[in-house]
Amino acid sequence: MTILRPATATIAVGQFAGVPDPEKNIDTVHKAAAEAAGEGASLLLLPEAVMYDFTASGEQLAAAVEEYAEKVEGALADIASRHGIAIVAGLYAKGEGQLTSNMVVAWGAGGAELGRYEKLHLYDAFHYRESDKNQLARLKPDFQELCYFDLLGFRFGVMNCYDIRFPELARALVDHEIDVLLISAAWVSGPLKEFHWETLLQARAIENTCFVAAACQPPPICTGRSMILDPNGVTLASAAAAQDLIYAKISKQRLADVRKILPCLEHRRYAVIPR
Repeated sequence: MTILRPATATIAVGQFAGVPDPEKNIDTVHKAAAEAAGEGASLLLLPEAVMYDFTASGEQLAAAVEEYAEKVEGALADIASRHGIAIVAGLYAKGEGQLTSNMVVAWGAGGAELGRYEKLHLYDAFHYRESDKNQLARLKPDFQELCYFDLLGFRFGVMNCYDIRFPELARALVDHEIDVLLISAAWVSGPLKEFHWETLLQARAIENTCFVAAACQPPPICTGRSMILDPNGVTLASAAAAQDLIYAKISKQRLADVRKILPCLEHRRYAVIPR
């Protein structure tokens, strides 16, 4: 008799900065994927804007997208296939007019695209205006703006940086039965920002009783502190160095155990409605 055991998987989270040299960024991803695959990871999550320096001007970003976007996407798909590891990474794509689109793209271990997500909440806060450079994603019928995919016996949902300040987005993904939130970020440093980052990640894990994996760009421009959390908000792994790779095993059994003893999702009395 065959005994079916709940799914488990090792995931890796990479922490590094996207620089204004896409070729160098591709090489960094290549090395990270090779190392992660060698350590037995099945999925590698990377930060927001690993294709190009997110602090660049709108004109510089648009020019970089025009010249490199297609090449970078092709290179990352090839890296995923070459090393047999799924890759989720923050990139840029062409938007409307002179604006670019802040994207997170996922590829499977064979290099096939699993999904792409255009950032729903632009970082127009703390004296920063992302909307001057990037376009705001449109809402679509039936939550089609959401990005989630099935892999390794789990369902993964994708978010991007500032999105974690909006709990309804995470809850909308959980309503689509995700087990793991994958968050690509370049969480800009500033007063209390590290505290906000850690608190919000823990909150998203605890309130949704799901795993959370978050990849952030490192200091000094960003906070770093990439991490992987379990469905009770416990930190399974966190990045200590500026450029780092961290690992954790996720388990369907752990997810089921937490949701059994803490069935808060079943106790909800309100639903998420797009604005």
